[in-house]
Amino acid sequence: MNESKQLLVPEVDELLHKFTELLTGEATEERVEMVKIWALYTHMQKAMPPLVQHWGSEPAHQEAKAKIREIVEQIKQWNQEKNNK
Repeated sequence: MNESKQLLVPEVDELLHKFTELLTGEATEERVEMVKIWALYTHMQKAMPPLVQHWGSEPAHQEAKAKIREIVEQIKQWNQEKNNK
């Protein structure tokens, strides 16, 4: 199996980097990964709320849910800081 990560649509990766930069002020690897999680989770909350609610109510997922909450708050903070400059 090929270990290198190949993107199905490389242009989307470029778009994600630019989106992260515009949203948070810079597009570091960590921020890009955080924006991926934020965007996917936010979309899933809107598209299938019962699924996300069920997942979040499971005791095994409490730590992950808390981490996602931290990511959302951090992205909001970066966005506010960027917009206040």
